[in-house]
Amino acid sequence: MSDNMSISQRPVARKFHDLPKFRKTASQDEETLESVEVLLKYIYENVIGREKVFSGPFGFRNVVYTDYTASGKSLQFIEDYIRDEILPEYGNTHTTTSVTSLQTTMYRHEARDIVRNAVNASEHDAVIFTGSGCTGAVHKLIHALNLDRSPVIFVGPYEHHSNLLPWREIGADIIRIKEDSQGAIDLNDLLEQLRKYETITDRLKIGCFCAASNITGILVDVDTISSLLHTLGCLAFWDYASAAPYTAIDMNPIEKPETPQCYKDAVFLSPHKFVGGIQTTGLLVAKKKLFNNKVPSEAGGGTVFFVRRNGHRYQQEVELREEGGTPAIVESIRVGLIFQLKRAVGTDIIMELEENLTKKAFSKWENLENLKLLGGRVVPRLPIFSFVVKHKSLFLHHNFVCAVLNDVFGIQARGGCACAGPYAEDLLGIDEKLAKKFEELLAEDDRLDRVHLRRYGEYSNREILRPGFVRLNLPYFAPEEEIDFILEAVAMTAENAWILLPQYTFNPETGEWRHKNLHTFKSRKWLGNITYKNGKMEYTDSPIEDRGPLPKNFSDCLRKAEEIFQAGKHIKTTLGDQRNLFDEESSKFRWFILPSEISDLLSTPNMIINHVSPFQPIEYSNNTVDSSDKKKIFSSIASNRRSDSSLAKSQASDSQKSLIDFFESGFENKSEVNIPKVAEKSSEDDYKPPAKKEKMSCPLKIRKRKSTEEEDRGAMVVGKWYAPPKPIFKPMTEAIEEFSMIKNNDKLLVCLSGGKDSLSLLHAMHQYQFYAKSKGIEFQLGAVTIDPQAESYNPRPLKAYLASLNVPYFYEEQDIIGSAKELGEGCTSICSFCSRMKRGRIYHAARREGYNVLALGQHRDDLAESFMMSLFHNGLLRTMKACYTVKEGDLRVIRPLVYVREKELRKFAEQNHLPIISENCPACFELPKERHRMKQLLASQEVIHPRLFNSISSAIHPIIAIPKTGVSLKNMMGTSATEDDKDDEDF
Repeated sequence: MSDNMSISQRPVARKFHDLPKFRKTASQDEETLESVEVLLKYIYENVIGREKVFSGPFGFRNVVYTDYTASGKSLQFIEDYIRDEILPEYGNTHTTTSVTSLQTTMYRHEARDIVRNAVNASEHDAVIFTGSGCTGAVHKLIHALNLDRSPVIFVGPYEHHSNLLPWREIGADIIRIKEDSQGAIDLNDLLEQLRKYETITDRLKIGCFCAASNITGILVDVDTISSLLHTLGCLAFWDYASAAPYTAIDMNPIEKPETPQCYKDAVFLSPHKFVGGIQTTGLLVAKKKLFNNKVPSEAGGGTVFFVRRNGHRYQQEVELREEGGTPAIVESIRVGLIFQLKRAVGTDIIMELEENLTKKAFSKWENLENLKLLGGRVVPRLPIFSFVVKHKSLFLHHNFVCAVLNDVFGIQARGGCACAGPYAEDLLGIDEKLAKKFEELLAEDDRLDRVHLRRYGEYSNREILRPGFVRLNLPYFAPEEEIDFILEAVAMTAENAWILLPQYTFNPETGEWRHKNLHTFKSRKWLGNITYKNGKMEYTDSPIEDRGPLPKNFSDCLRKAEEIFQAGKHIKTTLGDQRNLFDEESSKFRWFILPSEISDLLSTPNMIINHVSPFQPIEYSNNTVDSSDKKKIFSSIASNRRSDSSLAKSQASDSQKSLIDFFESGFENKSEVNIPKVAEKSSEDDYKPPAKKEKMSCPLKIRKRKSTEEEDRGAMVVGKWYAPPKPIFKPMTEAIEEFSMIKNNDKLLVCLSGGKDSLSLLHAMHQYQFYAKSKGIEFQLGAVTIDPQAESYNPRPLKAYLASLNVPYFYEEQDIIGSAKELGEGCTSICSFCSRMKRGRIYHAARREGYNVLALGQHRDDLAESFMMSLFHNGLLRTMKACYTVKEGDLRVIRPLVYVREKELRKFAEQNHLPIISENCPACFELPKERHRMKQLLASQEVIHPRLFNSISSAIHPIIAIPKTGVSLKNMMGTSATEDDKDDEDF
């Protein structure tokens, strides 16, 4: 046992992680970090099974679970919530006519919104609960693509079978990208392979990579690879199965100069790998444009709009069409709960912990000669470790090592290839020829009659020869004493496990290893033990054999382990020569040492074992990674493209031409290959249902700020001004001049939410400055954002973007959502309350900074929808005003886009890849639904009456022209004013 931890050491108090010592940003105060530490302890103490005790060959042991990479564990507080809150309200979601079905439907909608916010999905992305983990998600995505020709699939070196086999089965060409010398994905090889297939235009090209290896935990630079794929005409699909519980997932990251077009076309993951995530569905988040197949993968109830006797019509909305039958309702709600928990801890905190755990493990194990850690060490990694234990010229069988970790220490590790065979073979040094030989040795004889033999598994008396390794991971929420125990246990196993080998037997047909005193699983629990003979469920537990006392703590367990290893040296075991189990052919491929060989070695220490393993794990370079490589790669692409762009343009398709234009004009001028990001959500304050004193319809969520690298996603953004096209600039100019919105020497503050409308307005007003100057009007331009601290809305990336545009920017933070929560039943509409609070904060900021004009981004569609909503629900001729002065007379509020159509703003924002901020606020379900309903109504009427919006605009012109607040048509007509006597609230 190493000196790092004395066997007599007894921890005085359980310590989790010293969070205040982490890198702390300005907005991460000590109180926040302390609350996170409390939360980590809460998670750990609520793991169901944490105190589970089992009886092994060396006595009782506590279960120490280290297989979260395969599957998470249940959390007591989540199970309690589901039992107490979800299940009593449970009803089928295919109706909302009863309170149970309505509440269940709302739970499921909210869970989807939580996921949507967590992955920064836009309105162009579908969030679909599907199947079993990534496997179900990949199959659904392939079905949705509706391919008529086999695609070309570029995969990384680390891919899981779920990300390989489905593509192989549809006849795709699989191009596997190599590792570099450090063990990371070789970007140069990726570039070379992409160029080889660049001229192929009649087949879909897809890059399908995992974000982190499930064997080594090596993290992939997802933004760089996504950017490289898109700039060379490929889609970017990402497998986040191993990465999702720990890393940030960003479908639509803000672009940087070195990573243009870094959005993701699809992400699939396995929520069951999250702590608390067992019994969850798989998850697919993908661009809606990929769902070319209008027939769902599982046609059935819920997928159809209407069914006749002789025909049917499917739903058009992807999220509805692709979730057929009664969905996994509780399972999908669980997905929302675990994403909510992950956000509460914070990916920045989680990744800080993961990094520290990885460093700690490498430091502990680096000098152990027998422990061979697989994968490169200098590349970014999660604390997922796969290793083999060497002894002499051979290895200890991985299943034996797992058995020792279980029996001696209680550690639950995994042995095998971790369902990533090609990468496992790379790591172990098994080339294709040797892999083929192992396959032939292990394969069942095809002549066996499987039906009449009633065989369940593949039969081979050589299964023991299947190569593999041990894998475990360190949970970020575990206390330090448990982490130290795991690290020390692995070290002791690597040094001493061989001593126990003669005490174990193996089954060559299954590859299992068991202690000789534990051949049968006597403590197995049986469903058959359940009985209802007394009118209720009753069951008996299997008898448990007492082979020794339970260690008092981790230190006591380590002390007992040392005693077991020392005693093993003196146990005399007579074993037959187990080499005779292998014939001449299979003997050459034996890579592990046998119990009989160790028995002989213990009795004859100087004995030489001549057998040599047919493979050896590969070694990786420990040189640091050159972070400038990706810049060189993108520069080489751009240089190559510019040199022959004229020839390429003459022979290129439209999509290729857009890529060529991209490189000719530099990375700032993005091509149209990108999929647009989320649209701005309009304010809902024009819709005023009858006032009721009732409780808010859903709980409010207060977002505790963690100013992280993920939240400050715009930190490296270099913005560029874009001139709006004629369909935006001309009607905007017309409105400004008609309503005298801007005057000489004005100081104009654009109210910036981060949506498509306000960002487009900012660029349009910047361009208008030049036009106005030619007319003798000069004005200053600034911007302001109100951050209400809502969980579903994080405008923080706008800070860096506005700084890069060199615009005076005022970022106002106020816990509006928290204030609304404190009001309780006194707040009947969160949206109205939020709007009023934002308006007051904007007024204050403008006055404080000396601005006299506020510019809002509502457009012609917004005005028409607001008018119709007010007409339908309030009986008032009311909508947003184009230009008015507030009651105090010191601020002028303008809406320059009142004559601009929404579709033009959307097109402008998407074509120029403006950094749109996602907002999916679930606070008030009815208001967004009502505005969306009105939008659909107007859209359906516009099909029949193409000039509908022109007509509505003409009809409401007298209303939008009212120049001040507190004045309505009722005032002007000499009648009393009621609802309309207030400031315009649409902020």
